[in-house]
Amino acid sequence: MRLGGAKIVPFRAPLRHPMVTARGRLDVREGFVLELSGDDGECGLGEASPAYWLDGRPLADTRAALEWIVTEVENCPDPAELRAELLNERSAVKLTPEAACALDTALLDVVARARSLTVAAMLGRASNAPLPVCALLAARTPEAIAHEAISARANGYTVFKLKVGAGPVESDVDNVNALRDAIGETALIRLDANRAWSFEQALFALRALGPRRIEFVEEPLRSGKPVEMGRLRHETGIPVALDESIGCERDLEPFGEACGPELVLVLKAARVGGPSKCMNIAKTARAAGVAKIVVTDSIETSVGMSAAVHLAAALAPAGTALGLGGARLLECGGFDAAEPCGVSWVKAAGPGLEVSLGSSEL
Repeated sequence: MRLGGAKIVPFRAPLRHPMVTARGRLDVREGFVLELSGDDGECGLGEASPAYWLDGRPLADTRAALEWIVTEVENCPDPAELRAELLNERSAVKLTPEAACALDTALLDVVARARSLTVAAMLGRASNAPLPVCALLAARTPEAIAHEAISARANGYTVFKLKVGAGPVESDVDNVNALRDAIGETALIRLDANRAWSFEQALFALRALGPRRIEFVEEPLRSGKPVEMGRLRHETGIPVALDESIGCERDLEPFGEACGPELVLVLKAARVGGPSKCMNIAKTARAAGVAKIVVTDSIETSVGMSAAVHLAAALAPAGTALGLGGARLLECGGFDAAEPCGVSWVKAAGPGLEVSLGSSEL
């Protein structure tokens, strides 16, 4: 199979409810989908959706990188050669991680479709067991959080993620207490501070929340220092999770040494440059003894969400819930997926990602 061309599809998707984090507020999700067409009639899709509300990088950077990819596809229509050329270190200077993710995902998708395989199988494992989904909550007050959580619990969710750090630390404690009271003692709670807390704030919050059965706290510290992350873990007993801190395999070592075997790794394909790179990082993490690997999307459409599902299936993290924030926060439509939005369990279906391209805008 050879490639017949590529095109960029921009989208703009409103959120059902604003998402407020310690580093910014998101009301509308914008990004791009890259479509690769094969000469056999198959198409592969990959999403390039930067987290601009967190890092401030302009969308134009990702658009420019995607335009460069489109030109390169015209010059190099062989999928294997294109992967080797565009995903190597020489090309990294011209690609944003999100554009590299779109290319990697679209190549996996188009080849998997041609071979009648799932993307999960292309990544190395053909598991199609149901995967639990974590409910990302958007509410910001104890009463609203309890209401949203009770509704999600009734729909089958058993793992809940709450953003913290956007307001006073005492409010974070109140919000988590309200969440725990609403969902009962058997459900799991994940926290994500997006590096908002000082060490003292994190220590106060996690000591107060110690009895509330927190599965892990993601990127709790503003400093991001491995030594401080390890100290926080050991003084509170709550596992810490790495997201923004890990961009490649070599970033893991200092955190593993500082945090010990209960370190958690959160993998987002859009952040590290694609599902294939996530698999490489996961392999290194497991060899280093990382206890838990969690896959999440980056508040993406069904293209990015489906890629996350297939990545999680390939990693087969033994019942660990994956994060599909786009499923609960984005208005559905435009890009059609095999699974409906807002479900508490998903499967990696094929061929490819089993996602189709609908209208050019959501």
